[in-house]
Amino acid sequence: MKKKGAKTSVEKALDLIEALKERDNLGVTELSSILGLNKNNVFRILATLEVKGIIEQDKETGHYRLGMKLLSLEHAYIKSLYFIKKAKPFMRNLRNETKESVYISVLHENAVVYIHSEETKRPVLVNSRIGKRFPASVSASGRAIIRGKRDKGFFVEEDIESAEPEVVEIATVIRDEADNPIAAVSVVAPVERYKKEDVQFFKKALIETGIDITGRLKS
Repeated sequence: MKKKGAKTSVEKALDLIEALKERDNLGVTELSSILGLNKNNVFRILATLEVKGIIEQDKETGHYRLGMKLLSLEHAYIKSLYFIKKAKPFMRNLRNETKESVYISVLHENAVVYIHSEETKRPVLVNSRIGKRFPASVSASGRAIIRGKRDKGFFVEEDIESAEPEVVEIATVIRDEADNPIAAVSVVAPVERYKKEDVQFFKKALIETGIDITGRLKS
């Protein structure tokens, strides 16, 4: 029987993957320390994940990183989110209106994860947030989803350089058929392009997009 509080092999493997997501290129000794497991246990988990392509070993350093197979799994997960396809045309419209990058993100534990984007066509843009995690309490998207659990309707949350230096994000909530907040749609741009005279236009266009996506999900 499994001892109370003891982790299963699957839980240990997931912890290892999370460790490599946080810090790429880690050695067995580092992983052993982070996970609180002996090296033999870590070796066994690494061997299994490497065979499946979930992780890869750098032959020069002997360190490990996430593998290409994980990307296909993430892609499959995103495809399974039914609302992404319905949201895409509205995201493109918002991108074209604001001329800035538009993202959809979801809440995972205490973080927000960016899962789809319509990138700006401008030559200068913020580094992609796809696959990145930010504390929900810091990012505008995270705060929008959290606020959407207690407040009705649509609103704008704003983050200026808290999640990332020189970057601004404004976000609103996306709701499902039962009016539950399931995601956020946001505009992300260099802070220097977020001019005072454009703020109200950006916020109005963003809220209209959140309403339109939600309306499509309820139709």
